[in-house]
Amino acid sequence: MSSAQLLEQILKETHLPVRYFQYDGTQETYIVYNEVLEKAANFADNRAQNRITWWQVHIFTPKRTDFRTHKKKAMELLEKAGFRTGAVTTLYEKETQTIHVVIPCHTEEKGDKENV
Repeated sequence: MSSAQLLEQILKETHLPVRYFQYDGTQETYIVYNEVLEKAANFADNRAQNRITWWQVHIFTPKRTDFRTHKKKAMELLEKAGFRTGAVTTLYEKETQTIHVVIPCHTEEKGDKENV
């Protein structure tokens, strides 16, 4: 399973809508995620044995909701599945009165020499 597939599967356990890059649904609280960087790692015989993929998970929720509960759940699920999380940023989007939580995370995929 790729890190993208794993990430989406994990985030669905929040019971929020989860989409790659853009959510077009009607729920007020939802998650989108995007890939930030992919890098070869762990070289042997001048070939990458693994790839590290950095992601951003974005939680969008109205100002009136408890965004911290969603943030905590998402981070717990990510860390339990082996993703490493970084410094979380919480923003307020005044125009839409929306809380926007950004959770950076990354994971390392192991692969054979031909597919990495």
